[in-house]
Amino acid sequence: MMSDWLSPNPPHIATTLVTIKKMNKLIIISIIVFLSSCTNNFEQNISKYFSLVNKAELEICQSEFGQALETYEIAFTKIQKPFGKDLFNAALCSQLSNQISNRNKYLQVIVNNSNELEFAKSKFVGTYLTVQEWNQLVSNQIIDYDPLLRNEFLEIRERDQLYRPMYDTHDDTINANRIINLNRILELTESRGFPSHMELGFSHYLRGQNHDIVLLHTAQRRSRDKTVMDLEPILFNAVKAGRFDPETAIFFMNYQQDREKGEFEVYSTDQFTHPLLPDSLNNKIWLRNLSEQQVTSANSTRKEWYANSLEDIAIKTEYLSTSSIPFVFTCVKKSFGRLGEDFDKETALEQYKMATSFMKEYRK
Repeated sequence: MMSDWLSPNPPHIATTLVTIKKMNKLIIISIIVFLSSCTNNFEQNISKYFSLVNKAELEICQSEFGQALETYEIAFTKIQKPFGKDLFNAALCSQLSNQISNRNKYLQVIVNNSNELEFAKSKFVGTYLTVQEWNQLVSNQIIDYDPLLRNEFLEIRERDQLYRPMYDTHDDTINANRIINLNRILELTESRGFPSHMELGFSHYLRGQNHDIVLLHTAQRRSRDKTVMDLEPILFNAVKAGRFDPETAIFFMNYQQDREKGEFEVYSTDQFTHPLLPDSLNNKIWLRNLSEQQVTSANSTRKEWYANSLEDIAIKTEYLSTSSIPFVFTCVKKSFGRLGEDFDKETALEQYKMATSFMKEYRK
């Protein structure tokens, strides 16, 4: 009789194999259940996402880069795909807290989501990365957007710009193109969700998308013609779905000038310049002078849209005005008003006073 030890399946070994197979099966089932549980438990919390991003940006303003990175990492679990500027800021925080693997991880996501990488490259290469390190990230690129849709939206931007600014002779054509472009945005919104970084990847500067120009021009039209589509419902839903930046939405709603909707305060900083004016005036930064009631109203509206409070924006404005680190805060907007070159000094000074008469000077 063949020895049990020499038999193909000795009793004790066979029993062990059965046990192992059962254990493996249980492990596989457990893994499937665990992964399924993770998937089922993942639920976007867009309100929490924007709240955490605001917290991270305020931590950046305190130079708490390691803590900001931790906050970003929590925020990124609350949304299907983070916005490009938040990944960029997280990469910078990683660099500044000497967490190089995290830096590369976030930069890789940016690389995977764009074919317009000049901005990110210019801010990191030469300062934080070598050309070789950047090229390695590019060589590892796995496209995580819809190239065909991205190209279509580049064409939408080009079509929007046709014949501008020849409004006197081509206004009807310009408006017709705007309507065609807007209808395409609405069509996709109905079928796939508002077109965003989810499908289109990230834009050159990691803020907004190519079709934002269509929304801006629609808002401008509506400011003088209320028969033009009201953007509020589509933008509000897009923000709530994590598909549109709240500050950009506020910016467009401000352009619509539908004051009955609330105070869509953009809180932009303004500078007015003229070659004949002294630097003390050219370098001054101005803000809209709001009453306490206006601030309360604006903050209430901003809260509904998941946008930053005016107080938080002031903190971020001050930080960016003194820091050389290229963080991207979409809430901070800056505009330059260039007074007429043909003005003499007296006229320029008069126009300067007029332009700033309803503003307050921003003081650090």
